[in-house]
Amino acid sequence: MSADVAGKPGKPTRRLSRAKTLRQAGKLIRRLILAAKNRLDDELRPQEVTAAQLRILYEVKLEPGATGAQLARACNVTPQTTQTMLAKAVERGWLERGKDTENNRLVTFTLTPAGLQMLEHGDTTYAEIEKAIWKGVATEEIEGFSALIEKALGNLAPHDRTRDKG
Repeated sequence: MSADVAGKPGKPTRRLSRAKTLRQAGKLIRRLILAAKNRLDDELRPQEVTAAQLRILYEVKLEPGATGAQLARACNVTPQTTQTMLAKAVERGWLERGKDTENNRLVTFTLTPAGLQMLEHGDTTYAEIEKAIWKGVATEEIEGFSALIEKALGNLAPHDRTRDKG
């Protein structure tokens, strides 16, 4: 299967090889994800929060009492980066430190009301970005695209560490 690539006016359309089509699709998906993240960062800048910090808050909401190491794995960042983000989140009052009930040496984190409010603000902001992304695209097209992505993710299921998080 090949993809059509529009030629110049008056020139015929040419077909990409499957390998080039796969590469192009991957690049476009990555561009879409990065553009959405960059817009989210731009829109959240006045609140002095980043998409990465919101991700930490989201993970803590999913797993109250999570440790820094668990959050680093869930967010796919280094423990050092996670510790920096956690310190800032605690300083801003979004997270509260605690101790693990089974191992007193482990530091855990829970979401505060201020953290929940910031997370809700981020969700609202991202919902507006999603509307902008899909403006002019029919619901059926989005459903078809989602089905293709689900199929592709199924092919990588053993490596999809985010699959059960919605």
